[in-house]
Amino acid sequence: MPKRLYYLASLFFVFVLPSAFLWYFIRNQIDPANVALFAVSITLLASVWDIWATRHGKRDSVWMWSFNSRQTLGIKLLDVPVEEYLFYTASSVYIVFLWQGIQYGRASGSIVTLIVLSFAGVWSLLAIAIPYIVRSPKDRL
Repeated sequence: MPKRLYYLASLFFVFVLPSAFLWYFIRNQIDPANVALFAVSITLLASVWDIWATRHGKRDSVWMWSFNSRQTLGIKLLDVPVEEYLFYTASSVYIVFLWQGIQYGRASGSIVTLIVLSFAGVWSLLAIAIPYIVRSPKDRL
């Protein structure tokens, strides 16, 4: 996989894939308009910080806030990679879906359903950890 797609691929495997799985179970329990409002609100609030921090980092030799341009598409909006905006949106939706999925699993009274839906959180942890465990020695620090 090209390195420019790493951030995008991680968003897909960590947030989008488990969210799609959870959506199947909870689609009747949530209001899409409320989820969209929440995701947009979080994205806007967090983006203000990212924009400020990224611009501040250009003027301060000690400031460490930056993005790895080799692992992003290179498309920026206000000095912030487009993947970062997608991160806030995807992670917001994921958190709501995971919470609702676990609530749905608890309400179902089925321990199997609860475990299956809770596995979405475990999936995300594995999707973060496995690439670091199996990476090649040349990619290690």
